[in-house]
Amino acid sequence: MRNRGGFTLLELLTVLAIIGILAALLFPGLRSARMAANKAATKVRFGQWAAALESFRAEYGCYPVLHGSNLVNPPGQNTAPSTLHLFHDLLAARRRDGSALPEFSVGTNPQFPEAQNRRLIAFHSFSGAELTGGDSPAPNLLRDAFDNPEIAVLVDRDLDGVIKAGADFTALPAVGGMTPSSADIPATGVRAGVIFYAPAPDAAPGTPGFIFSWK
Repeated sequence: MRNRGGFTLLELLTVLAIIGILAALLFPGLRSARMAANKAATKVRFGQWAAALESFRAEYGCYPVLHGSNLVNPPGQNTAPSTLHLFHDLLAARRRDGSALPEFSVGTNPQFPEAQNRRLIAFHSFSGAELTGGDSPAPNLLRDAFDNPEIAVLVDRDLDGVIKAGADFTALPAVGGMTPSSADIPATGVRAGVIFYAPAPDAAPGTPGFIFSWK
């Protein structure tokens, strides 16, 4: 009798079909697990940033004055790491490239990091993983775990323990072309000192969704 030297075409097609079925069963589960892990990592990152802002408040008696857009990366933010990034520089007490902040003087803009954080305390050490990469369309910006730089930040400006419209912000900033609804941030506000939110990775203006730091 002659030994078989390989698979027949039918056997190969059968194996490929089985692999395809297994992949169809496994890949959605892997994608869901990856999404859940990145959402959890995003919330952890937001929690670290919030803790840094709370430390700033404990040191100076108030939260820092952030950009009027209430975005971590405001419109037109310069991507060169040696230039000003208000949110980053306030909390890191240095530029994104690690260089020192300019010296404070009487002519310094009072909103600049060196004016607000005069003791140059590093409340948070940002890692490279917290910034978009050099191959990103907008490099060197702070990002969530999904590589998304559109992140809103709101602080309790009147220090009453609740973040609410009118007292702490005039309008909710949009992220990813979407704005949270009154069900997400009610008129009575959110009981917190600092909150963040970013668009969910599978959301779109027609089907909005968010990652909230407080939910």
